[in-house]
Parts: sequence; structure tokens; C-alpha cells
Amino acid sequence: MPQNTSDNTLISVIVVNYKVPECLKEMIRSIKNASLSDRTEIIVVDNASNDGSFELITSEFSEVKWVQLKNNIGFGKACNIGAKNARGEFLLLINPDTVIAENTLSVAVEFMNSNPDAGIMGPKILNPDGSLQPGCRRSFPTPQNAFYRFSGLSKLFPKSPRFGKYNLTFLDQDQTTKVDAVSGSFMFIRRAQFVSIGGFDEQFFMYGEDLDLCWRMRESGYSVWYNPETQIIHHKGKSSAINIIRSRFAFYEAMLIFTRKYRHKRGGYFPEWLIVFGILFQATLNIGATLLSFFTPVLIDLAIINLTLIAGISLRFSDTLLFYSSHPYHAFIVHLLLSISFLFLFAYNGIYSKSKYSISNALLSGLLASLTFFASVYFIQSVAFSRIAFGIVSLATTILLVSWREIIPKVIKFKQLVFSPDQILIVGNGPVASLLIRQVEEMKSGKIKGILWTENGTWPGEYEGYQVLGSISNLPNAIKASKADTLLIATDLPWYSSVIEILSRKKFKNLTIRWVPHEVFEQQNDILHSEIKLNTFSV
Repeated sequence: MPQNTSDNTLISVIVVNYKVPECLKEMIRSIKNASLSDRTEIIVVDNASNDGSFELITSEFSEVKWVQLKNNIGFGKACNIGAKNARGEFLLLINPDTVIAENTLSVAVEFMNSNPDAGIMGPKILNPDGSLQPGCRRSFPTPQNAFYRFSGLSKLFPKSPRFGKYNLTFLDQDQTTKVDAVSGSFMFIRRAQFVSIGGFDEQFFMYGEDLDLCWRMRESGYSVWYNPETQIIHHKGKSSAINIIRSRFAFYEAMLIFTRKYRHKRGGYFPEWLIVFGILFQATLNIGATLLSFFTPVLIDLAIINLTLIAGISLRFSDTLLFYSSHPYHAFIVHLLLSISFLFLFAYNGIYSKSKYSISNALLSGLLASLTFFASVYFIQSVAFSRIAFGIVSLATTILLVSWREIIPKVIKFKQLVFSPDQILIVGNGPVASLLIRQVEEMKSGKIKGILWTENGTWPGEYEGYQVLGSISNLPNAIKASKADTLLIATDLPWYSSVIEILSRKKFKNLTIRWVPHEVFEQQNDILHSEIKLNTFSV
């Protein structure tokens, strides 16, 4: 596409990138597939990613304006730099981990032109499972709203105007309405108004700057609107996931800055020290829970390993308590050796990683851990007091460690805790789709439940040995019928609008969307024997 001239540039898309080049590429491609893309310029401000993002993006999109920073200066400052390079009448401030629909740009422009009092417009933002992202329309935070949210009252009574005020859950999600604030992942704003209020407040590093901008826009006499006439998909926190603990600190730091900046303007009867204490208390709980979630699978494994060993020792010695009290050193050594053997082999073989977990890999790791444990006690004769009991313990431990990973996901849909084989639907037909099917079969990390044809009309009954469940328009029914939790998209046809439209009509819990990068289709003759690396959206 030829470079826009200053005369016809209507929209300047400003995106801040930090080490998410694959997401950025798909976001840009969705912009290119949207209406009004011929009157749109794209400005990428890179916050010192140093990961080859520039080469990856500009090799395909040479018309993108790239602003390279040598330090990570935060979201707000980077956006302000991008705005100074913009020429469009409107600015679209957008996150790289989003994809927009075909009508998103045209709907946004039409809305702003039809509502001269509108200062900022935000769309309906969907999670990859089709559910509404609550932060896309919200009220300004107050101590009362925070209490209702963190106490769980907002979830218990989402339809209550009092308890559901922060995320406005009592409103129809398909109702266009004025709100206090919209999400910073997509903010459509007139460039002149953005400049007139001073852009983003640069004391916010990450988080909070969107609330602050909405506040100042409303103070200047303009309204903030939530407009569900168009939808986007946002994989929330993709950039912040790179350093999740730092992002948590940045979030609560932003809350403190916002509170101190606007508390006196809003009034209120809570003293500042109490509000600050509440924010710090919530930060401690949240960051602690985040750290705990990383180690939960390891702690569960550790408990199973040692409880199984205690049970095994009780088979060898009738008085287990007497054994532990009489031989504390030997008991400690045995527990340590067994724990290290299993945890080390599980970690080394990727059992704690979704991409490498499989039943066969877990069983193999358990076998290797058992052999390692036996070798250890063989050379330490003082603790080799019951090889039969140790054999039973090792076998039982392996079975239990694999079993809880397979049973829990069937009872509790909580993928962050444990990984189970994916239940997969594949969208696509052709050489790349066939290669992807073979890759899934060889890796044995999931079960293919069916194929969805990319074109409407006619399709065969089966493809590569799997049932064809219809075209992509049948996606909601196919996911429900097959109980799929993973959608693999292997087509170079524009699929963003189709998937966004489908997800906006139906919510799918714990759905992961992965897709083949566009360049794979351009090189398909060269990759027929290579592994396809997929991009991911997940919840």
C-alpha cells in the first residue's frame, strides 16, 4: 500500500510496543483489513524491546512509522511521543495485543462526527473467550467502589447500581452510554483535543493513565462514551506478562498516584492514610496470590510426594511415629532425595510448562525420577532400609502426580493451575492446515475434535481423517458440541472480524485461540517439514 500523504490521513494509530512483536504484527494486519485503512497511518513507539521487533514488523509493513526508544519510558510518555508524530484528525491509542473488526475504524469515525460533544470513544472489548472485558466501561474509583469490588459484593450483586457501579455491570453491555472512563487498550480521540488537555500525564508509568486522561477530558467539557457498535479482542496484559510482578507494583503505584491527585477534588470522608493503607493491603494480597500461583503445582507435588512416602514407610514399619522419632536424620534424607528426584525431573522435562506437558512425558519423567531415587538410596546404604517399600512409593507417586493433573481439569476449569491435553478444533484446509494436524498428532499434546472449513458452501465429510463440522460460521455450535478448549486457526484469509463477531454473540470459558502466522503461508513450500510456531490468545 502506498504511503499516505498528509492531505488524506484521517486516523493516526499509535501503538506502544514492548517485546510482543507477534501480537503487534496481527494487530497491524487487522488494521490493514479494516475499512478506512487507506486513510490511516500507523505509528509504533518501541519501548526498548531489543528483540528484533523492528526488523520483523518493517519487513512486512514498510509503511509503518517506527519510533525507536533506547529506554522503556512507560506507556503514557511513549504515546505522547507518538502523538507528536501524528498527522491524522483522529488518534487511535491501541495496545499491540488486540485485533479489531473490519468496521471498527469506520464506526469510530462516524460516532465522533455524529457526537461533537464526545471526547473519547471506547468500543466493546472482548476477552478471547467472547466474554466482556469489564474494564472497557467503568466509573472512577472511589473507596466505596473499591470496597464493593474487593469484598466480592460486586460479583454477588452485579445488577445492583450500588454494588456494580465500578464496572457498570448493571447496564446492558450492548447499550451505547456515557461513562466515566474507558479502557486504555483502545481510545479513539480527536488529536486536537488530546493536545489541548496535554496528552497523558507522564507520572503514570503503566496503568492509571487512561483513567486520568478520561478525567481531564470530562473536566474540559467533553464526554467519554462506550460504544458497543463495534468490538475488538484484547488479550489483556500480554506486555505486562513479561514481568508480571513489576506490572502489579506499577498498577498499585498508579492507584496511589490517582488517589492523591484527585481525592480532594472528589471529596469524601475517608482520611488519606486509610485509603493508602487499603491500597497497600490489597497490593500485598494480590502480589502474594500471584507469587503463590506460580508455585502451587510444585507445592501440590511436594505434598503428594511426601505423604506417599509416609504411607509407604508405614507399610514397612508398624509404628511410623517411632521410626521418625528414632531416625530423624535418615527420614529427612529419604524425603529430600525423593522430593528432589521428582521435582527436578518434572521441571527439567517441562511438566510445569503447557507447551511440553503430556501424559506420556509425565509418566516418563516419573520413571526417570524413580530410577534416580533408587540410584541415590543404593549408594547411601544407611537409608536403603526397604527397597520394596521405596518401589511401591515411587510407582504410587508417579501415578498420583499424573492423576491429579488429569482429574482436576475435568472437575475445575482452571488451566493456570494444571495443564491437560487440549481439546482442539482446527479452522482451515490446505497444506498448512494439514501440516498443523500432523504436528498436533506427533506432539500428542491434544486431541483434535474436528475441522472447520474456511469457505462457506460445500465441504467434505472428513479432512485428514477428522470430521468436518461445517464452516467457520458454525464455530459456536462446534465448540459447544465438541467441548473444545483450543481453537487453532490455519488460514491466510482475514478471520479477525468473523471470530470477533462470533465471540461477541457467545461466551466460551477458558478458550484458547492460536493461529498460524501470516508469513507461514507465503513460505509454505519451505516449511512442509518444519514445526509451525503459533501465536496465542488465551484466558
